[in-house]
Amino acid sequence: MLHLARCIQRFHGRKFLIEPEYQSQLSGLGINAAMDWVNYANGELISDSPITRCYRIASNSGSAFYFKRYICPFRRGIQFWMRPGKAAVEAWAYRQLVALGIPTLDVVAFGEERVLGVLKSSFLITRAVPNSQDLDNFALGSWYQMPESMRRQAYWEISNQLVAQARVAHKGRFFHHDLKWRNILIHKEGGHYATVWIDAPRASTMLFRERRGAVVDLAGLARVAVSLLSCYDRMRFICRYLGRERKPGDAKQLYREVAANLSRRPPKPISLPRE
Repeated sequence: MLHLARCIQRFHGRKFLIEPEYQSQLSGLGINAAMDWVNYANGELISDSPITRCYRIASNSGSAFYFKRYICPFRRGIQFWMRPGKAAVEAWAYRQLVALGIPTLDVVAFGEERVLGVLKSSFLITRAVPNSQDLDNFALGSWYQMPESMRRQAYWEISNQLVAQARVAHKGRFFHHDLKWRNILIHKEGGHYATVWIDAPRASTMLFRERRGAVVDLAGLARVAVSLLSCYDRMRFICRYLGRERKPGDAKQLYREVAANLSRRPPKPISLPRE
């Protein structure tokens, strides 16, 4: 994985990095130091917006990668003057998660272009996680329709991992800031579900404001949970997150803070599939 600091990568001009072991595969896909990443349009378009575009690209060897590009018009780019861009923050975040032992994506290439400190464009390429889907699609497309016994087993496998990972991340002062179900991948390892944290262009470390970061992350996890899980399940998640060292009333207080955060931008109603 590429090692990038959470800072601007080049004051003026372009910076391009690629993992040597993937250079041959990516070169065959048009990924190289001379590429025009602003107009790159290879592979399957996964998401599209005026600022961000993501493609799924596959090499001849069968390996799959995700190419995510950010384009910044001058007015938006100047917001990142002498500040790290989203691609750099995301690459840094994945490195931090690896150090914390939390499964995440492997960054294999990165590029950034600036003019006198103003961000023009950037990109990063990550290895795809085979046979995975985001937790949002898994919950509505598979989990919710499982028999009750299978549903509870899958719930405990996934929630136990998320509890442990959130505790480790927050104790390490790392905060995702957009930890919704769409930004967690689910795949099976040895017959068991495993979680992978992704899409972290807002991530940061926080000192003296750890509580706020924790509430934001937990509220992100709760946005879909309020429709699919009972109040009891959500309170138990909070209790497990706080651990045995919690004091009386701590869980209720944190539950209220998460609910208050959600109330500022209430989750959209979810149309549940028939059981």
